[in-house]
Amino acid sequence: MIVRIVGLGQWRIPDQLVKPLNVLDDLVMRAVDNRDDESLADLLSEMADLVKESGVALSDEPVVLSDLMIPNPTTSLDEVAEWLQESRKEDGLIPG
Repeated sequence: MIVRIVGLGQWRIPDQLVKPLNVLDDLVMRAVDNRDDESLADLLSEMADLVKESGVALSDEPVVLSDLMIPNPTTSLDEVAEWLQESRKEDGLIPG
C-alpha cells in the first residue's frame, strides 16, 4: 500500500499497518470534532512517524498513485476539517 504524507513524500507500507493507522485516524476525527489543535498535531505527527518508521520511502520519480493520504503534521485543524468535509470522508482519513 502506498501512503502519501502531504508535503513529505510517499512510503510503501505493509498492509498490517492500516489497523494501527485506523486507530490513530479515529483519534484524529475526535480531535477535529473537539477542536483540539494540540491533540491533532500530536496525532498527525504520530501517524507520519509510524508510516516513515515502518514503511519504505519511495523516490519522487516516477510519480506513483497513493492509496492513502495523510495531512502533513503541521496542517491546521481548520484545514484538516475542510479536507474531510470536501472529500466527504465520514470515516476519517483512512477508509475502514
